[in-house]
Amino acid sequence: KDGRAGRDLAWIVAFCAVLAAAAIATDALGRIERWIQDQSSTNLNGLLALLLLVPIGASFYAVRRYRDASRARQTIENLSFHDPLTGLPNRRFLGSGFDEMLREARRSNGRVAVFFIDLDGFRKINDTHGFDVGDRVMAELADRLLHSVGARDRVVRYGGDEFVVLCQDITNAMSAERIAKTLVNAIEEPFEIDDDLVRLSASIGVALSEPRCNAPDDVLRDADAAMYQAKARGPGRYALFDRSMQNAMTPSTIDRRLRTALSNGEFRLYYQPIVSLWTKRMVGVEALRRWNDPDRGVVNPSEFLPALEETGLIVPLGNWILEEVCFQSRSWQDAYPDRPPLNTKYNVSARQLAQANFVDHLRDCLERSKADPARISLEITEGALMYDVASAWSVLRSCRQLGVSLALDDFGTGYSSLSYLREFNLDLLKIDKSFVDGLGRSREDTTIIEHVIGMAKALGIVTVAEGVETEEQVEMLRALNCDLAQGYYYSHPQPPHVIAHLLEQHGNAQEWRPPDRDDEDGDGVLPPVGRFGEQSAEPPSP
Repeated sequence: KDGRAGRDLAWIVAFCAVLAAAAIATDALGRIERWIQDQSSTNLNGLLALLLLVPIGASFYAVRRYRDASRARQTIENLSFHDPLTGLPNRRFLGSGFDEMLREARRSNGRVAVFFIDLDGFRKINDTHGFDVGDRVMAELADRLLHSVGARDRVVRYGGDEFVVLCQDITNAMSAERIAKTLVNAIEEPFEIDDDLVRLSASIGVALSEPRCNAPDDVLRDADAAMYQAKARGPGRYALFDRSMQNAMTPSTIDRRLRTALSNGEFRLYYQPIVSLWTKRMVGVEALRRWNDPDRGVVNPSEFLPALEETGLIVPLGNWILEEVCFQSRSWQDAYPDRPPLNTKYNVSARQLAQANFVDHLRDCLERSKADPARISLEITEGALMYDVASAWSVLRSCRQLGVSLALDDFGTGYSSLSYLREFNLDLLKIDKSFVDGLGRSREDTTIIEHVIGMAKALGIVTVAEGVETEEQVEMLRALNCDLAQGYYYSHPQPPHVIAHLLEQHGNAQEWRPPDRDDEDGDGVLPPVGRFGEQSAEPPSP
């Protein structure tokens, strides 16, 4: 380290100086030379020269060591504050460096614009062309960004496929938007790699510092939120931050907010009815998670479910859902003992299934709630089974021994669907919405559904069509001999008290009719009155 080398140099120089001063003051060298000559006739001038040269040589060595240590320190500092591939400052610059830019902007009554850039499809370049090509594209892109902004502006490689551009002397939002357009155009210009053209696009979030802004993290957070709004609009777009985005979900905030929501009990369960295509009666429900955020209202599950899986919070939330499902099932069972059993389905995540105590937790929930296991169904997606089929089968076999039924969700969207039918003793098979959407319009989708239903019938498995939205789909599914269906044609997900109201109507022959089209938006409570008629039907003879 240069600090230790500097101390060594200082000590050597000081020691040499002291020796030199003492020798001059006392004529020590002359006395030593005369004494040696008296003792011997040998010329000792070489020895005296050596005594002089050793300290000088040690001083030169210390100086060189100090310079080498200084260069090494500078190299380490440069690597710690710069990206080695592009040579750009890395995210550490966004601390003191960005703070200094904000202070300068406040002194001059100016503003700093932050452009948070997230590349779209860069991973595909690495996968298709290799990492060497990806590195060349990244280096050229960094050079383009530098030439797209002013000399006093900074381009920072935030990490991976993300950049942050800091522009000073921005007067208004229109100036920031012009720079954003310039950045988008620079990124979208094709990269010529050997004989191939590689194209990129990006989503850019733009935020302007406030006149009294003191915290760089606040401006970065705003730009990050705006970037996710731009990404939602499609590739190659930019978005300027406004106050309506302040509560938007971003990776930097989602973990904290989900943990707070879990501890505050902000999650709720809604239940979507599952209807027999033949009796037209509700025979089951699927429990679905809903997050009632105090700031944003009901949050779309697509915004928080991936984060739940990534953070591992899906496990405690899933355990709570399993407990709620068991107690709710028992509540309906006690309230409507004369009604045919209502099966409640619950989707088990891959992480939850991998927990060593999952079966014990299921047993505990069933025992404490006194729920009938036959009325509980565990839904497993193909993704939950993909990585460790043997372990999953061991857990699911233990679950079956407790009396619950098993359903395979999103059938047909994975890679090993048929092998799962062979490996697992399934009770229900849920046909994915992507196939149901093509009924009557796509010969391929219709043929696939027909053969899936036929195969399930041969194996004694009940089929459930997901995402049913039109009467035409209902009629075609009946013609294909499907058993059950769920979707917005019948009902949006409902809170427990609406399901209870539907269960009260068990005395008459019931036909489930689609809800009024005026009530279809969102997952709100839809009035169940007027959805039943007097007609029923029986399935065709096999």
